[in-house]
Amino acid sequence: MGRLTLVDGRVLDYQVRQSARAKYMRMNLSADKGLVVTQPIGVGEQQLRDWIHGKLDWITDNLPKVERYTAPLVDAPALPEYLEFPLTGERFRLVYVPTDRHNLVTDLGDDGTLTLSGAVSNPEHCRYVLREWTKQYAHRHLGQMLFQLMQETGLYCNRYTVKGQETRWGSCSTRGNINLNYKLVLLPVEWVRYTLIHELCHTVEMNHSTQFWALVAKFAPDYKAIHAQMKGAMQYLPDWTKG
Repeated sequence: MGRLTLVDGRVLDYQVRQSARAKYMRMNLSADKGLVVTQPIGVGEQQLRDWIHGKLDWITDNLPKVERYTAPLVDAPALPEYLEFPLTGERFRLVYVPTDRHNLVTDLGDDGTLTLSGAVSNPEHCRYVLREWTKQYAHRHLGQMLFQLMQETGLYCNRYTVKGQETRWGSCSTRGNINLNYKLVLLPVEWVRYTLIHELCHTVEMNHSTQFWALVAKFAPDYKAIHAQMKGAMQYLPDWTKG
């Protein structure tokens, strides 16, 4: 174990790992292990210290990247205890298990418990993983509803993708490709149905003309009420979806 004083005055501890296989001195700076220096056999202590001090600028430049990854956010919103999806009626209990891993692993149990294990001390990292997990969940279930609606309406899209848009619930390209927001799975079923119908109608009418709304009304007669209810709904989503 050694200690460095960086060019900005901060003190940083580091580990030395001796290796009979290494041919050159090297260092690795990571979120889980900090600064680790590899010392080949035959390299003396003074030579190693001189080499490390020659890398002070590199360490100082790269340390903030690791700190941003590992440091818990001050006043960060609490992590959720459950994930609830009105679209499917499913509710998953969340469990956070700290381990020595520097990343996070998700595991969905038969009892409906979704476990995040690893570096759970970083709330922003946990929220990121929850968003990514939910995107995969949304891709499957939004796709199922979209295919059902295509059969019901006779309208078809070329393909669909699921992302995490900040302001849109969905969009449709001139090629008939539909892009859906994964956060739709957090909304009431009738809102999701209207959104998917809305985008499917854009495969016929790429505008919001009278003809477009007439086509929407054919499959969603109450679209006006739902459209009004959905305005501003994005701001009421759970905190973990924002990022």
